[in-house]
Amino acid sequence: MLFDNNDVNLDFTFLDLANLTNNKIDMNTPNILPAKEGFLRGNMFKNEYKPYKNLTYINIRPQSDREAKLFNVMQFSFAINDLNLYLDLHPDDTKVVRLFEELVKEEKQAKKEYMDSYGPLTLNKVKGDKFDWIESPWPWDDLGGNMYV
Repeated sequence: MLFDNNDVNLDFTFLDLANLTNNKIDMNTPNILPAKEGFLRGNMFKNEYKPYKNLTYINIRPQSDREAKLFNVMQFSFAINDLNLYLDLHPDDTKVVRLFEELVKEEKQAKKEYMDSYGPLTLNKVKGDKFDWIESPWPWDDLGGNMYV
């Protein structure tokens, strides 16, 4: 083989490559952030946020009720997706499974509150016999709010 008869020590694991062997996170009981903080950081795990140079994340402040409700939906959706990735590798972690189930309930409630006030979030959420998706503001419509939500 290519590395036969070499003195190179190639005894390492994927965790070594990913710099996770000396990580402070116990992978059986991870130190998980609240949904909002995880969404803003882009990672639900406390010790996994590594800012680029001296930059940090933007603290999004919704400027209207509509933005606040949409922000809620977005933060719960992000948290669910991020924890889903963790659970793919650790399906027996009951603490995270319970947290995941709780976040799914909270996301469902946040979506209901948004749709009750402002209409459908997706094309398949039509109320009654009227197709009102076209009535909603478009992403490029300036509603006078935050450009990030």
